[in-house]
Amino acid sequence: MSIKAKIAAGAATLTIVGGALGMAGTLTANAATPSCHTGCTQVFSQKYGPKYVVDVYQAQARAGQPVILFQSSNSDRAEDFTVDLLGPVSDFYQHHYHLVSAQFAHTYGADQAVEIEYSPYGVSSNFCLSTPQGQASHADDQVTLQSCGQSSSSLFAADEARSASDRRSEYGHKDYPLVSGASTSFSNPLVLNYPAGRPTDMPRPQLNVEPEQSFSHSATFDNQEWGFQGSPVAHGA
Repeated sequence: MSIKAKIAAGAATLTIVGGALGMAGTLTANAATPSCHTGCTQVFSQKYGPKYVVDVYQAQARAGQPVILFQSSNSDRAEDFTVDLLGPVSDFYQHHYHLVSAQFAHTYGADQAVEIEYSPYGVSSNFCLSTPQGQASHADDQVTLQSCGQSSSSLFAADEARSASDRRSEYGHKDYPLVSGASTSFSNPLVLNYPAGRPTDMPRPQLNVEPEQSFSHSATFDNQEWGFQGSPVAHGA
């Protein structure tokens, strides 16, 4: 069961506050498959844009299934996700059984806690993007599907302070570094990362977590910034 299902009786409406992700809710937009209607969202990296989106390898909803980028499609259920904004990270220390550490809550307390659930054809799979469950995240940990709502491993903090403007992202027109909820390093946090290679490479590069990297002007590397969009865009976008 997702964390959202455990802590909320119903979804609040997503709002954009000052251009940022606002109160708790579910990001909703037309997504990969028509059956999702407004129930799914696609996730893309700033590096490749919405032409390539987060995809469950071979569309298998099971623990340990790899997560990759793949060309956006209007018929690929592997690209159907429900992105839940669960409220401020601080709540997950103060009110929700210390699901994140005190240090994590201190650093990212005002940022949105995010859970990304695989929802093929708009149907909950109860599997979320996650680092290995029940342990602290480490550099190079691969991101796979794991049971939702079991630990901080399937939570991410959307780091507002390091967000980047992106008109392609439908939510706040920003991309966000997504910090692993199981990260224990705060001077160099572990974030959702697209590794070296291209989405067309074989074997497909698998998403992982890596220390956040920045250019000299403090902007986070584009393979570590993530946006949200609905219907697939034209290939030239």
